[in-house]
Amino acid sequence: MLALGSRSVESVMPFMPFMPCLIRRFLAGLALAAGLATLATARENDAIAGTLADELLADRVGLVREWIVQIPFDSAGYRLQHIVVADGMVIAQSGDGGVHAVRAAALDPASHPADGDTHGQPQVGTLLWSQRIGKVGGPVEIAGVGPTLIAVARDLDLYGLDSDTGQTRWHDRFGRIPAAGAMPSGNWVYVPLHSDGVLRLPVDPHKHNTVKRKPAVTDNKPVDKKQKLPPKPKKKAVEQKTPESLAPFLIDAGGLLEQAPIPLADGILWCTTNGTLVALERKENEWQRHQFLLGSPPAGPPRVRGNAIFATTVEKTLVRIDLLESGGSGLQLNWQVSLRAQSDPGVFLSADTLVVSLGDAGIEAFSTETGKFLWHSPLAGQILAANVEDVWCIDRTGRLASLDLADGSRKHRANLGIFSLPVVNATSDRLMLASPDGVLVSLAPRRIAPAQAPRPAPTK
Repeated sequence: MLALGSRSVESVMPFMPFMPCLIRRFLAGLALAAGLATLATARENDAIAGTLADELLADRVGLVREWIVQIPFDSAGYRLQHIVVADGMVIAQSGDGGVHAVRAAALDPASHPADGDTHGQPQVGTLLWSQRIGKVGGPVEIAGVGPTLIAVARDLDLYGLDSDTGQTRWHDRFGRIPAAGAMPSGNWVYVPLHSDGVLRLPVDPHKHNTVKRKPAVTDNKPVDKKQKLPPKPKKKAVEQKTPESLAPFLIDAGGLLEQAPIPLADGILWCTTNGTLVALERKENEWQRHQFLLGSPPAGPPRVRGNAIFATTVEKTLVRIDLLESGGSGLQLNWQVSLRAQSDPGVFLSADTLVVSLGDAGIEAFSTETGKFLWHSPLAGQILAANVEDVWCIDRTGRLASLDLADGSRKHRANLGIFSLPVVNATSDRLMLASPDGVLVSLAPRRIAPAQAPRPAPTK
């Protein structure tokens, strides 16, 4: 019998003959709800027992369970497909067309002051919104997350969702399936197409992307027309030129694309299948295009930190390329090193350490500043995340394993349990766990890494 306080429902009801029938039913309903909640909690505890979602086990390996949430979708007929970790937000995409946003810790706390003191803002781990797009079925690309817009390519359609509310801002139909996911950057959304280049669309087609110049402040005194006025200063180029059209614009990709573009400052970066890096950079009111030849096809998507670009190739090379800020502009090679084997997709950064997986050849680490070799581990596995202390991966036995970031020595192992959906997080230092039926867990390191960006690139 379900408990109500210290007595059972049956033991309480006989002592309340004077209470109306509706009140007795209400109390019985409360007791039933409490019992169901207890049952749900017990099932949840059983599901996460023995995994790092258990707070005690997480603490033993130097992690803190930051939050745990159930994504609401029809998990009986569909599964989670993609998890995207972004600045202050995690986007989960389910097979029924659902797009779900969870409040997460910000990469830059200064840009999200609510992380420390919410002041009415949603708590970290809160489900912000869920939105259903398109029809069930058809391919779904990984969502591209920008500061104000979530871009989702589904089948032949592209949806622009408001990042705060999940409401559909706009919907475009291409008549063709994109080559990879769309990505917002600055005022634009970039969509890679299979053979037609990169399509550029405005983030907000109803509002112009340029900022109007404020009127000059005057003292309202009459002007003597006979008085010789000083020559007017020349207007800046940004004021002289006509604002860019908001119409869709097709950009030559420089080759075939199979990967989503990557934000680079206020511009965009992509890599072709033959290894050509293309960067579009905004200068005043003009766009500048820069290209860099890697020499061979990429082994995975590049990783961007500040103005530094890290990339691997199928010819077993790892390079750092810098986008120059002064003394001319362009892409310049900073350093290049050889790997002992071709790397798996994904470059992971933590402070001054860069980590890549070499498949069965193990895992290697290098300095982000100099490219200096730091260590090699024979552990073979898929890297999931790197933080200031550990590199977390799924080893060949299907278990979670961690390496010491300092020297590559083995540290911890843990069972995945229900969390069989790998979440590769090269964006932040959180280890994310996900189950196909929609349970998401964020694990933060007890020791937080200090913010660090690569040093400014040398000038030409």
